[in-house]
Amino acid sequence: MGIIGCILGFLVVIYLCYKDWSVYLATFIGAAIVIAFNTLPFIGTLSGLFADGMFVAVKSFFFMILFGCIQSQIYVESGAAFSIADTIMSKMLKPGASNTKKNVIAMSVLLVIGIILNLGGITASVVVVLMYPIALTVFEYCDIPKRFILGVLGACSYTFTLTMPGSPQVTNVAAMTSLGTSSWVAPIPGLVGAVVEIVVIIVLLNRFINKARADDEHFALHPEDPHYDRESDRPGFIKSLVPMVVVFAAFNFGNININVCLIGSILLSMILFWPQLKIKNVKALLNKGANDSIHMTLTVAAICGFAGTVTGTEAFQSMLNAITSIDMPPLIICAVVVAVMCMLTGGSSTGQLISLPLIAPKLMSLGVNVGAIHRVACFAATTLDSMPYSGAILMLLPMCHMTLKEIYKPLFITTVIATFCGTVAVVLMCTLFPGLT
Repeated sequence: MGIIGCILGFLVVIYLCYKDWSVYLATFIGAAIVIAFNTLPFIGTLSGLFADGMFVAVKSFFFMILFGCIQSQIYVESGAAFSIADTIMSKMLKPGASNTKKNVIAMSVLLVIGIILNLGGITASVVVVLMYPIALTVFEYCDIPKRFILGVLGACSYTFTLTMPGSPQVTNVAAMTSLGTSSWVAPIPGLVGAVVEIVVIIVLLNRFINKARADDEHFALHPEDPHYDRESDRPGFIKSLVPMVVVFAAFNFGNININVCLIGSILLSMILFWPQLKIKNVKALLNKGANDSIHMTLTVAAICGFAGTVTGTEAFQSMLNAITSIDMPPLIICAVVVAVMCMLTGGSSTGQLISLPLIAPKLMSLGVNVGAIHRVACFAATTLDSMPYSGAILMLLPMCHMTLKEIYKPLFITTVIATFCGTVAVVLMCTLFPGLT
């Protein structure tokens, strides 16, 4: 009954989130089902396991999301985001370009920016927030329907940038922590997996975007989305890039705490963009960025609270034991167990931290190289962690003023289908060429 309750709780949360119920109500109802089927004390579990899970999320992400939202608002109001996107697109996209060329250039530009920021150590969800105003301009320039925007931004932040060799993101770090490996293990399989994901993302999204255009879908801003007048004053291209470059350098080469990097970037942006910001209501724009961060943080916290309730049950431990006893090739066991654990916990790092200590010794006893385990686990962790109840996805809906139903299909393509293909490629490379690990 406990296992049924855990599964039913997940299904209810997924259904309610997809039907645009409040994530707070959805996770509360899901947790109540888990509590009832596992005969746990109702209030004690809510104030214990659920609240503890929420606290971990707030402690881990509040300031990163806060400063990321404020920086994003500065880039919107100053016109710096528009300056970056407009300069790049005007140089790369010539009049009369085909729809396919527009799509490929738009996705490539955003992917490159996403790679730079993610490999610079900016937290993936913060990268999405920082890039949103830039992506709006790129999408408007290429007339790509807005419902694809989180699919593309998800590709920039929630896929290979988390798992490729050398990535400083928590998905790669979780495997390092669990296995005692370096961030660069199995470099060739990891890079091959990243290339496979990029190809799948561009090919599939291009096809679906063109189909949407054929159905007479076009780009349309929400009334609350930022919109730029091309004739308005804005910072130059190089000046607009400086705060982003500073964050990248300070975190990646200076080993400075990410929150300190973001604070410094905000102050630098205020100084560099002051000619454009001084005519604005600076207090109002800073307040808006801060207020936007609250709902985003609590959305992640609610999902973590629900996951904490599930993982705290004996039924969850039983499911974990059953999955680890599956009889199949070692690296496939690794991929399946990690993917399922990340789906159950709603996070690519949490799932690895739970599953790898349990399965890694068994896999290594079968002769599997620890580097192969690391790289396969990282890629598998990003396949099922982005289900509709994922906090990393739900926290972005208020930012883009769209519903989960509108944005999830493109996100599914980039964060589930593409990552699955990348994981298959890594498993095959590590199996066929063990010397590369």
